Amino acid sequence: MGTGSMEGEIKVNSRRGWSRYLRHVTRLESWRRLISHFSSWPRRMLLRRKLAAQKMRRAQMQYLREPRVGAIVQFFNKRGNIPMLWRGLQAAAFDEIIVLEDGSVDGSAGIWQKQLQHPNQVLIRTNDLYEIIGYDRAMRYCKAEIVVLLQDDDEPPPNDRWVRRALELFDAHPEMVYLGAHHSMDILPRDPAPEGGEADWTVDGDLQSIAGVFKQRMIMLDERHDAFQFVMATVRSPVFIRRKEFLEIGGFDLDFAPFIGDDVDNCIRIWQAGYKVGVFNVKFRRDIGLGGMRAFNKASFGPQTIRNWHRIYQKHVAAIADGSVRAKVEEANRGLRVDR
Repeated sequence: MGTGSMEGEIKVNSRRGWSRYLRHVTRLESWRRLISHFSSWPRRMLLRRKLAAQKMRRAQMQYLREPRVGAIVQFFNKRGNIPMLWRGLQAAAFDEIIVLEDGSVDGSAGIWQKQLQHPNQVLIRTNDLYEIIGYDRAMRYCKAEIVVLLQDDDEPPPNDRWVRRALELFDAHPEMVYLGAHHSMDILPRDPAPEGGEADWTVDGDLQSIAGVFKQRMIMLDERHDAFQFVMATVRSPVFIRRKEFLEIGGFDLDFAPFIGDDVDNCIRIWQAGYKVGVFNVKFRRDIGLGGMRAFNKASFGPQTIRNWHRIYQKHVAAIADGSVRAKVEEANRGLRVDR
């Protein structure tokens, strides 16, 4: 290539570069970006300092790849209960904490975000998924070997003895997958629905029923702090679950969503899979604070309860009617008495 042609090409490229420069400096958007760059400098410096401080704090916190016990807290619009719940979660010394913040509008999410600082503490923000789907998502996300499901209106004890006791029971009974600490029951064949009208709720001693809907015998533990026994079904919360085994038998049946009855289904399926369900004593303060499922879903609570009890009986009619699960519970408790 000759010298003249090279000089001509350089001039052409120079004119093109100058033209691009002029177009750039005369554009309003370019000046806006320049002003934004300088005006945002103080905020960028503040964020850098905060990020550095956060990294320093978290460098002192070890991430647990295989946590032993974790807590999943279902939460919705109970901002006033956060200090109570946080004290209980801290006292229990869980290896992992997951808060299911299900679309609260009272500022709860921001408060939880400030509290959950450890690498094994997670905030899951969902949009009105309710209990069952939320628990299912969190159960598949968490890493803990044993998970306890908690509610936003129950106050845990101010210590970790109840968690240590649960772990002792799981160690003593490796075939146990579900361990409740609320009320438990024996599910019985239900009475036929009355003709020409709705059935009333009836209570006869430890028997509770609504004809055509459900029938159950309530299981009451004695007051000893170490009381424990096997039961047909127990409901949350709290309820401790061996995560891996529970997911292997299918986890939550989402056909029970959004709420009610899935825990009874969980327990019957656990017995049918060859595992066990137990219950032990824990003193929780319950139903604290306004809000929750019954407050925000009064209209749908009754129909949903009836629908899901029908589903339980349709799904497990043989196991309830022939007493096969009940026989497994009785055999397990006989073995428990022998061990003692």
